[in-house]
Amino acid sequence: MRLIFRRDQPTAGDDLSDTGLSGIYQHPLGPSGRWLRTNFVTSLDGSIQGANGRSGGVNTASDHKVFALHRAHCDAVLVGAGTARVEGYRAVDLAPWQRSIRAEAGLAPYPLLAVVTRSLDLDPTVLAGAAADTHGPVMIVTTEQPSDEQIGPFLHAGIEVLRSGADEVDLPAAVEELVARGFGRLLCEGGPRLHRDLLAADLVDSVSLTLSPVMIGGNGSRTTTGDLLATAPTFELDFALYADDHALFTSYVRRR
Repeated sequence: MRLIFRRDQPTAGDDLSDTGLSGIYQHPLGPSGRWLRTNFVTSLDGSIQGANGRSGGVNTASDHKVFALHRAHCDAVLVGAGTARVEGYRAVDLAPWQRSIRAEAGLAPYPLLAVVTRSLDLDPTVLAGAAADTHGPVMIVTTEQPSDEQIGPFLHAGIEVLRSGADEVDLPAAVEELVARGFGRLLCEGGPRLHRDLLAADLVDSVSLTLSPVMIGGNGSRTTTGDLLATAPTFELDFALYADDHALFTSYVRRR
């Protein structure tokens, strides 16, 4: 992996060691005690889905590495229920090298998985994963609407349920609650609707975007979907990396 641009570095072009790459993807904490980073991979023609309808149809070996680094450095992974279903999400487990990074940084052994859903259309037994000591905790972030009967199976599976908002999930309140619990380094992995709503609430601090060297065609989703944003947030390029498999990695920081 080669560093080709960094905002605070006058020259680039260096080949990065694993340690150097990990350092670039360290997850900061902003002045408010949180930093919400989103991470997506897209094809050259803008699709986040391959022919199989999943991100695995467009990503590369280098993208797998960076995806794993993001998880190694965060406190919590945020994901929408639709993406959790399509991509087969489970409680987050990590390889030994990822846990080593977390131990050196003083982070919990595993990040929290927080699934945002209004409908609760999820299988709690799948989300919970295997033995509790081999993965992180799971939280459902939903509204005040679900009944105790609907929530019961999640609680029985050892999944915490956070109610935030009356009819729609109150994302600012939910993020504030996560930060209050010590989950300040937040990583959103999708989906497009959740990403759009986080942007609309001005909660996104940086966007990691991988450009995969493939063309897909079709009608695959973009990184956001839904209504136009009332105010278009602007971002500034922080760094760019080029991988041997020709993927381009960028990180954009919110201009406030």
